[in-house]
Amino acid sequence: MMRKCRNPEAVARHINRTARNSSMIISNVPGPMEKLSLANHPIKGIYFTVAGSPVSLQVTMISYAGNLRVVVGAKQGFINSELYTRSLLDAFDLILRDACGKQ
Repeated sequence: MMRKCRNPEAVARHINRTARNSSMIISNVPGPMEKLSLANHPIKGIYFTVAGSPVSLQVTMISYAGNLRVVVGAKQGFINSELYTRSLLDAFDLILRDACGKQ
């Protein structure tokens, strides 16, 4: 988009307009494969999210040094947090079971 418009303000307006007309955003950002440090302090993890977006549900994913980080943001009261947490843990258990080949 930036190459097409050649104007950062136009790109920002386009992204903002698109977000305003959406109820959900999913973003995936590939991160660095090697561990990073800042002023000789190792960075344990990187999270990415868009603050102040006008959407009801936002899911962002970023990989950092071979680990996947998932951030879910929702308007207050939009989802039942207890049900979401239970469902997420069940999904992780299924993924782990299938990845390890356990029955």
